Amino acid sequence: MLKKIPYLTKGFTLLEVMVSTIILALVLVGIVNVFMSGKRWILHGRNRMSAGELGKLFLAPLQMGVRVDTWGAVGNSLQLTAGDPGGLRYCDGVGGHTQQPGCPSLQDRTLDNIVYSAQYNITNVTTRTEPNNIRRAVVTVSWNEPT
Repeated sequence: MLKKIPYLTKGFTLLEVMVSTIILALVLVGIVNVFMSGKRWILHGRNRMSAGELGKLFLAPLQMGVRVDTWGAVGNSLQLTAGDPGGLRYCDGVGGHTQQPGCPSLQDRTLDNIVYSAQYNITNVTTRTEPNNIRRAVVTVSWNEPT
């Protein structure tokens, strides 16, 4: 019968340690990627919630236009003019855009170092049953998320 040599039966070989280290590193990289993508989705959801809440701030200037005494006035925020295709107005401070009157300031539109802006699309609602003096205002809130 052969005798076991004690120093050959104890511990792990260098190859076994290297293989187990590589497997552990691959598993940890996968787990870290899951946590990082989860963090991005949480931040994206938070930004969407903030944009929804800021939508009220962007709609506030339009409320003053829903008055009988100023409905047809030129300074009314809901008034459509002949040279205003589609009734597009903006709240972003970019040059060349028709700026919405009473638009919130840049400081009021900034939250967590993200600047939110809005695009207003004001159109006439024309149906057979509704009169021509009804307007629809759609506000689209946008922002750039950090990567």
